[in-house]
Amino acid sequence: MPTPNQTVVAPILGEISNEIVEVVQAAWNDWLESDFLGVWRCKRSRANFVWEQIIDRAYKALSEREKVHIIEASETIKFLIDDQVLFRFKKADESGRTANVATQMALAFHNHDQDLFGFAQIQRVEVVYKLNKLETAIKDICVVARDGDHVVWEYSLLDADDVVAPLPVPKPEPVRPAAKIVRLKGATEERKQRDK
Repeated sequence: MPTPNQTVVAPILGEISNEIVEVVQAAWNDWLESDFLGVWRCKRSRANFVWEQIIDRAYKALSEREKVHIIEASETIKFLIDDQVLFRFKKADESGRTANVATQMALAFHNHDQDLFGFAQIQRVEVVYKLNKLETAIKDICVVARDGDHVVWEYSLLDADDVVAPLPVPKPEPVRPAAKIVRLKGATEERKQRDK
C-alpha cells in the first residue's frame, strides 16, 4: 500500500470533521476544568488525561455513525471510516510528528508496506492536536500522514489563524503540612553562632 492519499482521505474525514474538532476541543476543556490542572506536573500525565477524554467523547460521538467502525486493539483505539480511512488520535509537536513508544504496532502504523487488520487498501493517518508555545491551549487540529518518521502531508481541520488560545486559570495549590526539616549535624550550632 502506498502512503496515504490526501485526495482520498480529506473528503472521507470531512464527513465527520465537525465531530472530530468538537471532541478534541471538549477533551482539552475537560483538562482545563479538571482538578488535576496545576497539580499534575508531568506532560505525559496531561497527554494521557486528554487522550482518554478524546477517546471517551469520540466513542460517544461516532459509535452511532453507520460508516464508522471502532477498533479496540493493542491498548489503543482506532477509527475506521467508510472501510477506507483508519485514524487514531494523538498529540503532536509543531511539525506534526507524534511520540510513540517504539512497539511493533506503533512502527507498523506508519509503515504502509505492512497490512494492518487484514485491510490492505486502508489509508492510515493520525488526527493530532498541537498546543501553543505555552501549552495553554490547542493551536491546531490536523490530519497527518506519515511514512515512517517522515511527515508526508498534513492539513488543518481548523483555521489556525483564528484560533483563540484561552488561558487556564490555575487552581490554587492545596496547602500541605510542612515537612520535617532535616538539619546537618552541627548546623544548629553554626546558626546560633552566626545569629549572635
